[in-house]
Amino acid sequence: MLNPRFRRYHGLTLIEILIVITIIGLLTAVMLPSVKYQYRNRSVVESSQLLNAYIGAAQSRSQKIGRPVGIWIHRFLEVPQFLAPYDPTLPISANYSMTIYQAEVPPPYTGDIPESKASIQNNWRIQFDSTSSLLNSNNPLIRPGDHFKIRFDNRGPYFDAVRLTLQQEALPIYQSTPKPIYRLLHNRIKTGADIPQIATNSRGSPFTILRRPVRSFKPPLHLPQGAVIDLSVSGVGLKGSQFNTSDIPTQAHQPVIVMFQPEGGIGNVYLKNRVEQPRGTVHLLLGSLDQVNPISPFLDTETEVANIMDLDNRWISINHQNGQVTSSSLDAIRNNQVTPEFKVAASRKLVSTGSGLEAN
Repeated sequence: MLNPRFRRYHGLTLIEILIVITIIGLLTAVMLPSVKYQYRNRSVVESSQLLNAYIGAAQSRSQKIGRPVGIWIHRFLEVPQFLAPYDPTLPISANYSMTIYQAEVPPPYTGDIPESKASIQNNWRIQFDSTSSLLNSNNPLIRPGDHFKIRFDNRGPYFDAVRLTLQQEALPIYQSTPKPIYRLLHNRIKTGADIPQIATNSRGSPFTILRRPVRSFKPPLHLPQGAVIDLSVSGVGLKGSQFNTSDIPTQAHQPVIVMFQPEGGIGNVYLKNRVEQPRGTVHLLLGSLDQVNPISPFLDTETEVANIMDLDNRWISINHQNGQVTSSSLDAIRNNQVTPEFKVAASRKLVSTGSGLEAN
C-alpha cells in the first residue's frame, strides 16, 4: 500500500485557470447587455405602475378636499433663487425628472379681515385695501411672478391674474422697497362687462383668491433607479413638447405641475412661469436616464440613442377632460416622418387611439 506521504495531489495548472477565467469573461460579456436591458425594461414598467397609482392618489385627494390637487414633476436641476437670472456654469438641459411630489392649491384667501375688499383700477390693476397683507412686498401668499385666480363679489367666474416681478414693479423715488403690483391678465378676459360692476368702483367688493399650487407634505414618488420622466419630448396634445426647456436656459429649473379638478379632469398646467389650460391629452414619456435628450434623437434608429426611439419605453397619458390615465408602449417611428413634431405624433399614435400595446 502506498505510503500517504507519497500520495500525489492533482490541481489546476495556470493555463487551465486562465482558460476558465476567459470563458467566464466571455459569458459575462455576452449576457450583460441582455441582463441590463431586462433590468431597464423592468424599471420602466415598474415606474409606469407607480406613477399611475400616484396620479390616482392625487385625483382621489382632490375629490376628497374639493380643491385642485395634482403632481409636481421636479426637474433634476434646482437653481437657487440667489443665482439670478441663471448660473451659466450649470447645465441647461434639465429635461428629466426622477422625483414627483403631490401638489395642492392652498385654501382660498379672502383677506385678513371679514370686510376685506379689492377693486379694479386703470390698466386692469388690482387694488387691495390697506388691511391686506398682500400690500407687503415680502408676503409669502403671492410671490413676484406668481399667477393666481381671483373672483369678485363672491359670484361669477375666476379671472387669471399675476403679481408682477420685481423688475416689472415700479419703484418711485420716495419708496425704499417696491410696492407689490397685481394685475388681471386682460388678454384672457373677453369683455370688461364680465367683471362685476361693484369691483370697478373705488369702494371695491369682497374677493376670493385661488393661489398657485404648493408642494404637499405627503411623501414624494422616487422612480426606480435608472428610470426617468423624459421631459424633452413630453407635452400636451398629439405633437406638443412644451415641457422641453433646452431652448430656454433661464427656465430650466421650473417644474411641471399638472393639477386635477375635483371633477377629475385637468384644470391647469404650470410650466415655464406661465399657466395653461390644456386642450389635449398630457403625455409623459417614461424612459431611461442614459437616453435623455441625445444630440440626434430622431436621426438614428438604434434604441440606445433616444428614449423616443425605444419601443419598450412607455407613455403615461392623462386625458385632459376626464383625467383618465393610459399607459402604453411607444409606437414605431418611420423614416418618412421628417419633422420632430410628426415623429412625436407617430410615437403617441397608439395612445391617442386607445389601442396602444399593453395599454392599461
